Amino acid sequence: MIEVILLGVALAMDSLTVSLVNGLKYRDYDWSKMLLASFSFGFFQGFMPLLGYLLLYPFLSYIEKIDHWLVLIILSLIGIDMIKEAFQKEDTTVSESKFTLKILLLESIATAIDALSCGLVLPTLTVNPYLSCLIIGVVTMLICIVGHLFGKKVALLLKDKATIAGGIILILIGVKTVIEHLFG
Repeated sequence: MIEVILLGVALAMDSLTVSLVNGLKYRDYDWSKMLLASFSFGFFQGFMPLLGYLLLYPFLSYIEKIDHWLVLIILSLIGIDMIKEAFQKEDTTVSESKFTLKILLLESIATAIDALSCGLVLPTLTVNPYLSCLIIGVVTMLICIVGHLFGKKVALLLKDKATIAGGIILILIGVKTVIEHLFG
């Protein structure tokens, strides 16, 4: 059981970082939006290994060849948009960024793509693969709630600099994913 929890923590790290960024960026982020985002990150982190386990095993070698590039492209586009938005503002004290389901889905999928390959690990764990995926999802969700809350606290201190920092962080996550794949 402990190995499943640790796997969930490891898989949740990119989602945690994006949760921090979202907490920094969105001023309209209330509890319902934080919980929705945390649930979305948890759902996709739990679902992707299950998808890898059930459906994609024969195709996993093809997906692994491009997954890191997909992560880089999606997170870089979101990050660049955040940075552009921060520089286009006339009033630098109020962020006009709105939390949207489209952005949430892109973030959730991008941070969970690498979890597909964990579907190969599921049969080797002592816990049922379905229960493992549920645990991974719940662990991710709880970690993301903390990330969102911490991001909101930091955002109050940094103001709009937080949006620029968040955009840079998302781009760096994409770059890190590619570097890890190519050299790791």
